[in-house]
Amino acid sequence: MLAQLVIRPRHALGAAAARPSLAAGVLAVAVTGLLSLTLGLLAVGVGGGGMAPVVLSLAVPVMLAVFWLVSALMVSGGARLMGMPPRRRELLAVTGLTFPPLVLYTVIALVQAASAHWGGDALSTAVGWLALPVVCWFVALNAVAVRAVYDLPALSAVAIALLPYAALSAVLLLLVVVLSALHAAGLI
Repeated sequence: MLAQLVIRPRHALGAAAARPSLAAGVLAVAVTGLLSLTLGLLAVGVGGGGMAPVVLSLAVPVMLAVFWLVSALMVSGGARLMGMPPRRRELLAVTGLTFPPLVLYTVIALVQAASAHWGGDALSTAVGWLALPVVCWFVALNAVAVRAVYDLPALSAVAIALLPYAALSAVLLLLVVVLSALHAAGLI
């Protein structure tokens, strides 16, 4: 299945939507979280970084699960606005299968942590640029998954697949504004 996500993502996610398995989606998100946790802790051990990266690594599995669940709520809400039935269970089953490529993001962090021993800043920077295509591929896979579940036109599927990212961006922007105001007021 993983190879099919790279070679033929529409076919793989279309087949998953035709016979959705919530257990497979849960397993994919859980395994992604655990592998990310393990690789993240390994990166901290290799690169050293104190307690903050350890806490962040420990939080990754929970953050992935929460993002997966909240995304399904938002996307199914967007689908309902387009006149589609919510199909939340099928959406969770199929979008869960899009999470394993995110392990590559943690592999990149591990290589960056080890780059001090292997090649310094040049290697770290070069490998760091690979994070962007990995995240873009994850977002694209989610759009393909939404299209497979709801049988929407491509642009409509992309529009509702981007709802969770828009909400996350809005929350981060609000956080920056609040923290800036608190800082300007001398409270932090």
